[in-house]
Amino acid sequence: MFRDKYRLDNEKIVPDRALIKYLSVRMAQTEAGAAIPSEKPHSRRWLRPVFAMAACFALLISVGGLYLNFNTSRDKPSITDKITEVKTGVTYSDLYELIKSMEPKKDLRDIFGGFINENEKATANNAEIAPGSAKNGSADLKSNQGDHSKTNTQVKGVDEADIVKTDGKYIYTLTKGNLAIIRVQGSQMLKVASVDCTKFADTDNESYPAEMYVIGDRLVIVKNVFDNADSNNGIAKSEMYVYDTMYRTGVTSTAVYDISDRSNPKLLGDPGQSGSYLSSRMVGKTLYLITNYTIYEKAKKNDPETYIPRLFDNGKARTIDTDDIIISIQPQQRQYVVVTAINVDEPNERISSKTVFGCGSTLYANTENMLIASSAQKSIKTDGTTVNKTTAGTVSEDNVGGQSKIAKPTNAPDYSSSETTRISDSTQTVTYTSVTNLMRFSLNDGQIEFAASGSVPGNLLNQFSMDEYMDVFRIVTTVNSYSETRKGNGANGTVTMLPGGGTTNALYTLNQRLEIIGRIENVAKDERVYSVRFTGDIGYFVTFRQVDPLFAVDLSDPAKPKILSALKIPGFSDYLHPYSDGLLFGFGHNANEQGGINGLKLSMFDVSDPTDVSEKHKLIISDAYWSEASYNHKAIVVSPTRGLIAFPCDSRYLIFEYSDDVGFIKVGEIYNDSGYNQRGLYIGNVFYVCSNDRISAYSMDGYIHLATIMI
Repeated sequence: MFRDKYRLDNEKIVPDRALIKYLSVRMAQTEAGAAIPSEKPHSRRWLRPVFAMAACFALLISVGGLYLNFNTSRDKPSITDKITEVKTGVTYSDLYELIKSMEPKKDLRDIFGGFINENEKATANNAEIAPGSAKNGSADLKSNQGDHSKTNTQVKGVDEADIVKTDGKYIYTLTKGNLAIIRVQGSQMLKVASVDCTKFADTDNESYPAEMYVIGDRLVIVKNVFDNADSNNGIAKSEMYVYDTMYRTGVTSTAVYDISDRSNPKLLGDPGQSGSYLSSRMVGKTLYLITNYTIYEKAKKNDPETYIPRLFDNGKARTIDTDDIIISIQPQQRQYVVVTAINVDEPNERISSKTVFGCGSTLYANTENMLIASSAQKSIKTDGTTVNKTTAGTVSEDNVGGQSKIAKPTNAPDYSSSETTRISDSTQTVTYTSVTNLMRFSLNDGQIEFAASGSVPGNLLNQFSMDEYMDVFRIVTTVNSYSETRKGNGANGTVTMLPGGGTTNALYTLNQRLEIIGRIENVAKDERVYSVRFTGDIGYFVTFRQVDPLFAVDLSDPAKPKILSALKIPGFSDYLHPYSDGLLFGFGHNANEQGGINGLKLSMFDVSDPTDVSEKHKLIISDAYWSEASYNHKAIVVSPTRGLIAFPCDSRYLIFEYSDDVGFIKVGEIYNDSGYNQRGLYIGNVFYVCSNDRISAYSMDGYIHLATIMI
C-alpha cells in the first residue's frame, strides 16, 4: 500500500516540459566541445541520462532556483520571429532554408558525450509478439439481446479509438500485437479470429497496434511502424528512435479490415503517414489521423525526404505536396503536424491531407472543427518589453491573445539573414510565461482546411480543456512562469533561473478566428487544473493544492464569462462526467488537510443550481491509490441509465452502482494477477472485464462469475 502511494505521489511531480526544452537548447548553445560527429540511426538511448538531468534541473528551479555558468553571447535573432502570419504557397526550397536555419549547431550528444556510451544501440520493440491463430467461427450462437456499452468519449457523434471495442455481438481486443475477435452470447465466448498486427502493409517493417475503431463491417487499427534496418521499403532508417522504453516512430499507419465475415478479416489497405501517433477521431466513416513528425537529423537540400513528411500507400512513399503544407506563426521546433482524412470504405484513397510546420500535443474535435494545441512560451523583460531573441517553444507577446492569422495565399517567405543582436554586459532579467498555440481545421466530410490560428496564455491539461459551443471555443489553462537573470557576456556570463509568479489558472472564450473575446484570469493562485468539463452554457473545472475548489462558470455571454460558485472540499477530481440533469460525477483522489493523498474518491455533485454546487454523495476507497481512469477517460464506464460506474484499480477491477437515495455502492470487485490494460463493458445483462490475456464474464445480477476465456 505504501509503495503504491509513494509511486502515485511521485507521479504528481511533473517538471515543466517547456522549461526542460529551454534548458536543452541553452546547453546546446555553448561554444565548448568538439566537432559534431555524424549521426548514427538507432542510437538514441543516450538521451535517457540527458532528459533525466534536465528533469532534475527543472525540479531544482521549482524548489528555489538554479545558477548556471553558460556562454551568454547571443546568436542572431531567429528568422522564425519574422514569420508573423500563416504562410501558404511555399516551396520545398523555402522549407529547406527554414528548417536548415533551425538546426542546432551542436546537439546534446556533444555536451554530454563524456559520459554517454556512443556504442549503446537502441533496441527494437521488446513487447512480446504472439503469433496469430485464426479459428473457425461457425459455432451456433444466438444474437445478444439488449443494449451495450460504448467507448467513453468527449463529444457526441465523434468516436475515439481504444484497445477494446464491442458492437453488441462481438468483443474486439488488441493484446500482445494481435487483434482477437470474440463472439459472445452471455457466458458463452468463442474466439473466431486472431490477426497478427505486427507487419506494415507488404513491407518487412514491423508495426505494433496502438488503438482501433469498429464501425459496421470495418475495423481500423492504428499502428506504430518500426523500421527494419534491413528493409528497403521507403521508410528512412533515421525516422525511428527509441528513448528508453518510449518509442518515437517515423510512421503511423491505419490498417483497415473488412470484417463482414468476422472469422476471416480481410485487409483492404494499410495507408500510413510520417510521424508519431498523436491522436485520431472517427466521424461517420471518415477517419482523421493526426501525427507529429519531428526532424531529428540534418536536412539535405536535394533530398526532400529528409525534411518533408511523407504519405505511404501500400508501403510506397511519396512526399506531401507543397499545396498541402502550411507554415505556422513563429514555429520554434523542427516539427510538422500531419492531418489526413480517410474513408474507411475506400482506405487506399485519401480524401485529403494537410501538414503544418509547427508542433501539436493536444487534440479536440467535433463534427465540424478540429483544434490542435501545442505548448509554448512567451518571454518578457522585467520592464515589459518583448525580448527580440526567443527561445525554443516561445512566441512573441503580441501574438498572445491578439489578432489571429487566418490561412490565406501569400508570397513565399523571405528567409534572408538578419542583423546580429548585441547584448551589453549589464544584468538583464527575462520572465518566461507558458502559452498554448492553437490551430483550427474545418472538417467537411473529410475535406480538411486550415482555418485559423491563435494562442492563449497558459498550458492545457488535456483534451477536455477545450470545447466548442454555439460557434464559441472555451479553453481552460494553467499559467506558470519563471525568470532568468543574465549577467555579463561571453564565455564568463552567468544565468540564474528562479521561480516566477507561481501558477494561476484562467478560462478564455474565442471566436472562429481564434481571437480571445472573453476571459477569467488569476484564478486559484499556486494551484493547477486537475479536471475540466463543459456542459452547454456552464463550464466546470477543478484546481488543487490542499483542497478541491470545483468552479462553476457561466458562459451564456461568451464576452463576459463569470464564476458562479467555488465548492471547496478535500481532495480533487481527475475526471468530470455529466451524469444526468443536475448531477456531475467526479473521479479522483481524497486528500487530508495538508493536501496529502489518501485514497481514490468518487463524488456526485449536485449542480442543479450552479450558484450553489454541493457534493451530494461521496465514497472514499482508502485502500486504492492508482487507476488508469485518472488520466485516461476511456478506461472508465459511466452509465447513468444503468446506474453504473466501473474502472480498473491497481490489480483489481471495481464496479459500483449509484442511486440518488443511497449514493455509491460497491457491487463487484474482480482480481486479476495480470490486470493491466483492463477495460470493462456490458452487453445485455452481462458485464465483461477484458485484460491483456483474458476476458471474464459476470452476471450483472450480483456480479457472479460466469466464465473466462484466455486470449
